[in-house]
Amino acid sequence: MTAGGRGAVPSRPSAARLPGAAGLVGREAELGQLLAGLVPGGAALLLGGKGVGKSALLEAARDAAIAAGFDAGLAHSTEQAAVSLARLLAALGAGSTPGQAVGVLQARLVQRCSDRPAALFVDDADRAGPGLLRALRRVVLETRACVFAAARTGPADPPARLRRALFPGSREVRLGPLPPGPARSLARRWLGAAGGLAVDIARESGGVPAAIVEMARRHRDARYRFGGRVSWALLLADLRIENRI
Repeated sequence: MTAGGRGAVPSRPSAARLPGAAGLVGREAELGQLLAGLVPGGAALLLGGKGVGKSALLEAARDAAIAAGFDAGLAHSTEQAAVSLARLLAALGAGSTPGQAVGVLQARLVQRCSDRPAALFVDDADRAGPGLLRALRRVVLETRACVFAAARTGPADPPARLRRALFPGSREVRLGPLPPGPARSLARRWLGAAGGLAVDIARESGGVPAAIVEMARRHRDARYRFGGRVSWALLLADLRIENRI
């Protein structure tokens, strides 16, 4: 039963039958790790560098929660706690009045997660302000909702405050570049008739999904073609300047 004894506990779905899983390439193991936390009271932190596919994996897990019967909501966090909390409430189908105080929004979120089987998905959690993290902590401690947060890592992991938002022992799933085989498969999906370039893209991208997709999309652009060959180095440099990868 859920908190307060309301509603049946949803069952955890199989990753193989997950709605939206067909759109993922080479992430079956990580998706399975996330789904292991899709139980009442579960929590998980998804960590990875820029462009490795955290958002896509989080969306697939959200689809799994909906398929399993959870009241699921996904929102991108900001440094402004009131904005983040309002987005989460809206994603759960519980809109908020503009200008509500952070404390009121926190209480509403906890109440919403106590009324029915719920799963919260927070993307860009490395940008989350303390008000949102306090709210997530309350949800973890006071309800049986699932809480999943995705955060970007760089030279160092996210600050300890992000880990403290989830209870000790919550699972951490780390997402890295794709291995060569899945990287080539993803490139072919976007290249179409030019699938012969998949090997080059898989190698030059380093297996980073965002780089693979953008390189496959832009390989015909005349700016990157010299003597009939694509300059992958120039293409990658432009993508970095544009902050795309």
